Amino acid sequence: MARPRARLKDIAEATGFSANTVSLALRGSPRLPEETRELILEAAARLNYFPNHIARSLVHSVTRTIGLVMTDIMNPTLTLAARTIERQLSLAGYAMMFAASDSSVENEKRAIGLFLSYQVDGMLIYPANHREYDHIKVADEAGTPVLLLVDLPDSGLDTVTIDDRAGAYKAFRYLCRQGHRAIAMLDGGRALGNFDKMHGALQAVREAGLSEEAIMVFEPEGHAPAHGFAAMARIMESAPPPTALFASTDSLAIGALHWCRENGIAVPQDLAVVGYDNTEISQYGALPLTTVNYAADEISRIGVDRILKRIENRGSWKAPDIRLIEPELILRDSA
Repeated sequence: MARPRARLKDIAEATGFSANTVSLALRGSPRLPEETRELILEAAARLNYFPNHIARSLVHSVTRTIGLVMTDIMNPTLTLAARTIERQLSLAGYAMMFAASDSSVENEKRAIGLFLSYQVDGMLIYPANHREYDHIKVADEAGTPVLLLVDLPDSGLDTVTIDDRAGAYKAFRYLCRQGHRAIAMLDGGRALGNFDKMHGALQAVREAGLSEEAIMVFEPEGHAPAHGFAAMARIMESAPPPTALFASTDSLAIGALHWCRENGIAVPQDLAVVGYDNTEISQYGALPLTTVNYAADEISRIGVDRILKRIENRGSWKAPDIRLIEPELILRDSA
């Protein structure tokens, strides 16, 4: 039979100190002698005492918990970001609740509702759709601070993210300078209302003196390598066939590289390939991938610092505060 959960009262009875003294010791209060704190902490460990954060939150109106909503748990860049966020929150004494929307607005709404029911102190969100985000604004305006990890320029919400427009611009500028005049763009963000990379690509080709027709846009059915692989036959049947491919994620680019290997397309001689994210596999694959670096660690650290400062300064915070981090183009063997 399981033992009942230890309470402050149990520790007090075991040590002979009052419940108030026990509470001070468990909170690390400097008001108590070191010997007293050690005795109480040893008793708490022996009794398997765990603090009741829910009860504490009812008293102090804080849970020291942050909710994180991601779009795709299988995306290696977002997984890296989640790991960094959890570590940074832990160092600050916060816990993280996690949910994945699978790029569904309805799933996202349910996740936000769940977080609010648990009274999280704030939320970090990768929005499921760049057109539908009023429900996110409602949560922020109701008093739960929200920080976006994707840029929604008209949202009025705090944001820390990569400058996708600048990243795509650098990739297409490089391809144009390499002499490419027919560039396929495998863009997984358009269906969700994200046109930042497209805008950067158009800027680059215009500066190169090319028409918009230099870019041939294709939308994959998903974001995994298999979706990049599946799109390649359609891409290479274009007239004229492209001499370069820009994929909006490394995962799509890896699938494209695999298709090229199976179909005798030499990379980069026949087709230059550029990805986006700078995931680990992009560097250590059979053919190291030229890609745009998504600074997941930096974005996550800045994002955690920003949301915690906003929580601490609820009354004086002036939103929106938007920070776009300029990415770097990483040149490797595929382009």
